[in-house]
Amino acid sequence: MTTDEPPFACHDYDYLLEQEPDAAPERRRRAQLFLQHPHNCPDDCPDPLDYLIHPPGTFSPTARWLEFRDETLLPMMNERPDDRNLPLFLRQVERVLAYRAAISPEERFWKVDP
Repeated sequence: MTTDEPPFACHDYDYLLEQEPDAAPERRRRAQLFLQHPHNCPDDCPDPLDYLIHPPGTFSPTARWLEFRDETLLPMMNERPDDRNLPLFLRQVERVLAYRAAISPEERFWKVDP
């Protein structure tokens, strides 16, 4: 089984810093960037999902996020125009893409696009 998420994903920056108080500044910066990365699912879905949707993970390449948007979300939105959850997933993908665009290539921690 493969996954884009690490086996232990900690979203508590203080906890990470306590574990490695003497970490090099670059590592601390990357940890901070990792924790600031938007989550892959929206927190505010108004309706229960009656379908399975699997957004890419934090470590997935940006190309995978674009593919998910273009080949999964947008077609689903066309097929289900009354679904109130799908626009929230699209908004979340756009947040991820905007966040990633703002990070310099040297500081990126996710997989490189193929």
